[in-house]
Amino acid sequence: MKKYKVKEIFGPTIQGEGSSLGKAVLFLRFSGCNRWSGKEEDRAKSICYFCDTDFLGGDLLTADEICNKLNEIKENMTTVVLSGGEPTLQINEDLLKKLKENGFNLHLETNGSRELGNMLHYFEHISMSPKQGINETKLEQASDIKILYPFINDSITYEAFKQFKVTNFYLQPLWDSNKQQTLDYIYKNPKLKLSPQLHKYLELKWYQKHHGRIMVLQEIRKKK
Repeated sequence: MKKYKVKEIFGPTIQGEGSSLGKAVLFLRFSGCNRWSGKEEDRAKSICYFCDTDFLGGDLLTADEICNKLNEIKENMTTVVLSGGEPTLQINEDLLKKLKENGFNLHLETNGSRELGNMLHYFEHISMSPKQGINETKLEQASDIKILYPFINDSITYEAFKQFKVTNFYLQPLWDSNKQQTLDYIYKNPKLKLSPQLHKYLELKWYQKHHGRIMVLQEIRKKK
Protein backbone atom coordinates (compact mmCIF):
# COMPACT_ATOMS: atom_id res chain seq x y z
CA MET A 1 0.00 0.00 0.00
CA LYS A 2 1.45 3.34 -1.08
CA LYS A 3 2.56 5.75 1.62
CA TYR A 4 2.93 9.50 1.22
CA LYS A 5 5.50 11.59 3.04
CA VAL A 6 3.52 14.24 4.89
CA LYS A 7 5.11 17.13 6.73
CA GLU A 8 1.98 18.26 8.57
CA ILE A 9 -1.80 18.17 8.64
CA PHE A 10 -3.45 21.08 10.40
CA GLY A 11 -6.56 23.20 10.76
CA PRO A 12 -9.05 24.64 10.92
CA THR A 13 -7.30 27.72 9.57
CA ILE A 14 -7.87 30.47 7.02
CA GLN A 15 -6.59 30.53 3.45
CA GLY A 16 -4.47 33.64 3.27
CA GLU A 17 -3.88 34.03 -0.46
CA GLY A 18 -5.59 34.27 -3.83
CA SER A 19 -9.26 34.05 -4.72
CA SER A 20 -9.99 31.76 -1.74
CA LEU A 21 -8.73 34.45 0.65
CA GLY A 22 -10.47 34.19 4.01
CA LYS A 23 -11.96 30.73 3.37
CA ALA A 24 -11.92 28.27 6.29
CA VAL A 25 -9.78 25.27 5.28
CA LEU A 26 -7.63 22.36 6.41
CA PHE A 27 -4.04 21.96 5.18
CA LEU A 28 -2.35 18.78 4.00
CA ARG A 29 1.31 19.71 3.52
CA PHE A 30 3.54 17.22 1.71
CA SER A 31 7.27 16.91 2.26
CA GLY A 32 9.80 17.55 -0.48
CA CYS A 33 10.15 19.95 -3.39
CA ASN A 34 11.77 19.98 -6.83
CA ARG A 35 12.88 23.62 -6.62
CA TRP A 36 14.87 23.61 -3.36
CA SER A 37 16.17 20.91 -1.02
CA GLY A 38 14.81 22.77 2.01
CA LYS A 39 18.28 22.73 3.60
CA GLU A 40 19.70 26.06 4.68
CA GLU A 41 23.10 25.28 3.16
CA ASP A 42 21.43 25.09 -0.27
CA ARG A 43 19.31 28.23 0.07
CA ALA A 44 21.70 30.72 -1.54
CA LYS A 45 22.04 28.74 -4.78
CA SER A 46 18.34 27.96 -5.06
CA ILE A 47 15.83 29.83 -7.20
CA CYS A 48 13.63 29.81 -4.07
CA TYR A 49 16.13 31.45 -1.70
CA PHE A 50 13.17 33.38 -0.23
CA CYS A 51 11.14 30.27 0.76
CA ASP A 52 9.71 30.52 4.28
CA THR A 53 8.15 27.04 4.57
CA ASP A 54 9.64 24.01 6.30
CA PHE A 55 8.92 20.90 4.22
CA LEU A 56 11.78 18.66 5.42
CA GLY A 57 11.10 15.37 7.19
CA GLY A 58 7.59 14.25 7.99
CA ASP A 59 5.69 10.99 8.41
CA LEU A 60 4.92 8.21 5.95
CA LEU A 61 1.13 7.85 5.85
CA THR A 62 -1.33 5.80 3.82
CA ALA A 63 -4.35 7.45 2.18
CA ASP A 64 -6.56 6.04 4.93
CA GLU A 65 -4.27 7.43 7.65
CA ILE A 66 -4.30 10.85 5.98
CA CYS A 67 -8.10 10.87 5.84
CA ASN A 68 -8.35 9.74 9.47
CA LYS A 69 -6.15 12.60 10.62
CA LEU A 70 -8.15 15.11 8.58
CA ASN A 71 -11.42 13.77 9.94
CA GLU A 72 -10.12 14.14 13.50
CA ILE A 73 -9.64 17.90 13.10
CA LYS A 74 -12.16 18.90 10.46
CA GLU A 75 -14.99 20.20 12.69
CA ASN A 76 -17.26 21.66 9.98
CA MET A 77 -14.49 22.05 7.39
CA THR A 78 -14.84 20.36 4.00
CA THR A 79 -12.04 22.05 2.03
CA VAL A 80 -8.53 20.59 2.13
CA VAL A 81 -5.59 22.49 0.62
CA LEU A 82 -2.88 20.17 -0.74
CA SER A 83 0.38 22.07 -0.45
CA GLY A 84 4.09 21.56 0.11
CA GLY A 85 6.89 21.69 -0.83
CA GLU A 86 5.55 20.49 -4.14
CA PRO A 87 2.54 18.17 -3.67
CA THR A 88 2.41 16.96 -7.29
CA LEU A 89 5.60 14.97 -6.66
CA GLN A 90 3.51 12.56 -4.56
CA ILE A 91 -0.22 12.82 -5.17
CA ASN A 92 -2.00 10.25 -7.31
CA GLU A 93 -5.57 9.31 -8.19
CA ASP A 94 -5.83 6.76 -5.39
CA LEU A 95 -5.24 9.44 -2.76
CA LEU A 96 -7.49 12.00 -4.43
CA LYS A 97 -10.32 9.46 -4.77
CA LYS A 98 -10.00 8.57 -1.09
CA LEU A 99 -10.12 12.23 -0.06
CA LYS A 100 -13.22 12.80 -2.21
CA GLU A 101 -14.88 9.68 -0.77
CA ASN A 102 -14.39 11.22 2.67
CA GLY A 103 -16.35 14.28 1.57
CA PHE A 104 -13.48 16.72 1.09
CA ASN A 105 -13.32 19.43 -1.57
CA LEU A 106 -9.77 19.69 -2.86
CA HIS A 107 -7.63 22.76 -3.47
CA LEU A 108 -4.07 22.55 -4.79
CA GLU A 109 -1.06 24.82 -4.36
CA THR A 110 1.69 24.04 -6.88
CA ASN A 111 4.65 25.55 -8.71
CA GLY A 112 3.19 24.24 -11.97
CA SER A 113 6.23 22.18 -12.95
CA ARG A 114 4.24 18.95 -13.42
CA GLU A 115 1.11 18.21 -15.41
CA LEU A 116 -1.97 16.85 -13.67
CA GLY A 117 -3.54 14.94 -16.55
CA ASN A 118 -6.42 12.80 -15.28
CA MET A 119 -6.04 14.28 -11.79
CA LEU A 120 -7.07 17.75 -12.96
CA HIS A 121 -10.80 17.21 -12.46
CA TYR A 122 -10.44 16.28 -8.77
CA PHE A 123 -9.62 19.88 -7.83
CA GLU A 124 -12.19 22.63 -7.51
CA HIS A 125 -9.39 25.21 -7.13
CA ILE A 126 -5.75 25.28 -8.29
CA SER A 127 -3.28 27.99 -7.33
CA MET A 128 0.02 28.14 -9.21
CA SER A 129 3.05 30.12 -8.11
CA PRO A 130 5.51 29.35 -10.93
CA LYS A 131 9.16 28.82 -10.09
CA GLN A 132 10.16 28.14 -13.71
CA GLY A 133 9.55 29.82 -17.04
CA ILE A 134 6.44 29.34 -19.13
CA ASN A 135 8.17 26.82 -21.43
CA GLU A 136 9.03 24.59 -18.47
CA THR A 137 5.58 24.95 -16.88
CA LYS A 138 3.60 21.72 -17.39
CA LEU A 139 0.38 22.48 -15.47
CA GLU A 140 -2.51 22.65 -17.90
CA GLN A 141 -4.62 25.37 -16.24
CA ALA A 142 -5.18 27.16 -12.93
CA SER A 143 -7.76 29.12 -10.99
CA ASP A 144 -5.10 31.55 -9.76
CA ILE A 145 -1.56 32.45 -10.73
CA LYS A 146 0.54 34.16 -8.09
CA ILE A 147 3.71 35.92 -9.27
CA LEU A 148 6.24 37.26 -6.79
CA TYR A 149 7.34 40.88 -7.18
CA PRO A 150 9.98 42.10 -7.80
CA PHE A 151 10.14 39.26 -10.31
CA ILE A 152 12.58 36.60 -9.13
CA ASN A 153 14.04 36.31 -12.64
CA ASP A 154 13.32 37.46 -16.18
CA SER A 155 11.43 34.29 -17.13
CA ILE A 156 8.89 34.44 -14.28
CA THR A 157 7.00 37.65 -14.96
CA TYR A 158 3.45 38.82 -15.55
CA GLU A 159 4.20 39.37 -19.24
CA ALA A 160 5.62 35.86 -19.62
CA PHE A 161 2.53 34.18 -18.11
CA LYS A 162 -0.27 36.53 -19.14
CA GLN A 163 -1.51 34.14 -21.86
CA PHE A 164 -1.66 31.13 -19.54
CA LYS A 165 -5.11 29.56 -19.05
CA VAL A 166 -6.08 31.08 -15.69
CA THR A 167 -9.02 32.89 -14.09
CA ASN A 168 -7.26 35.24 -11.64
CA PHE A 169 -3.80 36.79 -11.77
CA TYR A 170 -2.13 37.93 -8.55
CA LEU A 171 1.02 39.75 -7.60
CA GLN A 172 2.58 39.14 -4.18
CA PRO A 173 5.36 41.24 -2.59
CA LEU A 174 8.58 39.25 -2.37
CA TRP A 175 9.43 41.03 0.88
CA ASP A 176 7.42 43.29 3.19
CA SER A 177 9.53 46.21 2.00
CA ASN A 178 8.25 45.68 -1.57
CA LYS A 179 4.58 46.35 -0.81
CA GLN A 180 4.49 49.82 -2.35
CA GLN A 181 6.45 48.68 -5.42
CA THR A 182 3.96 45.87 -5.88
CA LEU A 183 1.00 48.23 -5.59
CA ASP A 184 2.56 50.63 -8.10
CA TYR A 185 2.95 47.78 -10.60
CA ILE A 186 -0.68 46.73 -10.09
CA TYR A 187 -1.86 50.32 -10.64
CA LYS A 188 -0.17 50.18 -14.06
CA ASN A 189 -1.56 46.70 -14.79
CA PRO A 190 -5.11 46.70 -13.37
CA LYS A 191 -5.86 43.15 -14.51
CA LEU A 192 -3.62 42.07 -11.65
CA LYS A 193 -4.81 41.68 -8.05
CA LEU A 194 -2.85 41.89 -4.81
CA SER A 195 -2.22 38.71 -2.82
CA PRO A 196 -1.71 40.00 0.76
CA GLN A 197 -0.87 36.76 2.74
CA LEU A 198 -3.65 37.24 5.26
CA HIS A 199 -2.40 34.37 7.43
CA LYS A 200 0.67 36.43 8.34
CA TYR A 201 -1.36 39.47 9.33
CA LEU A 202 -3.65 37.31 11.47
CA GLU A 203 -0.64 35.42 12.89
CA LEU A 204 -2.33 32.08 12.38
CA LYS A 205 -0.68 28.69 12.96
CA TRP A 206 1.49 28.86 9.83
CA TYR A 207 2.93 32.24 10.84
CA GLN A 208 3.53 31.18 14.42
CA LYS A 209 5.34 28.02 13.36
CA HIS A 210 7.55 29.70 10.79
CA HIS A 211 8.16 33.00 12.60
CA GLY A 212 11.80 32.16 13.27
CA ARG A 213 12.48 31.37 9.63
CA ILE A 214 10.73 34.55 8.54
CA MET A 215 13.03 36.57 10.81
CA VAL A 216 16.06 34.90 9.20
CA LEU A 217 14.71 35.71 5.74
CA GLN A 218 14.31 39.35 6.69
CA GLU A 219 18.03 39.45 7.47
CA ILE A 220 18.79 37.81 4.10
CA ARG A 221 16.66 40.46 2.37
CA LYS A 222 18.63 43.27 4.01
CA LYS A 223 21.83 41.89 2.52
CA LYS A 224 20.46 41.66 -1.03
